[in-house]
Amino acid sequence: MAINYCLRCETTPLALLPESNDQIAFYECPSCHRHFAQKSGWGLCDRWLSPISLVLYGVQFEPKPQAHYQSVAQSLLHDRSREEIVRMIDEIERELKKPTQQVRDILSLPQDEEDLRHFLRLVVGYWKASL
Repeated sequence: MAINYCLRCETTPLALLPESNDQIAFYECPSCHRHFAQKSGWGLCDRWLSPISLVLYGVQFEPKPQAHYQSVAQSLLHDRSREEIVRMIDEIERELKKPTQQVRDILSLPQDEEDLRHFLRLVVGYWKASL
């Protein structure tokens, strides 16, 4: 099995977690403690409950995610603290500025990668205007 490195730290080898199986491997970075997943035949990506996954969850069945950015952004603003939203903005902007993964892989989404990244930019923009 090839060694996977943290998508954030970049040089830290990831530790394989015991809940991994033949279909999906779960990892933790021993340095920053972020969690990642990799399905068999797919690329390494953030694990469920990462900031990006929480935002994408709201459009998993929407063919045009951009059309729903406002409702997803508002819902998360209502359900999360200001501090959580600020952390989510930081994580999403980091990924948008320096892509490390296919964000569509996080939830096995059928939408186009660029459509999802555009959706994420719209959500972040909405949040920044609202905070």
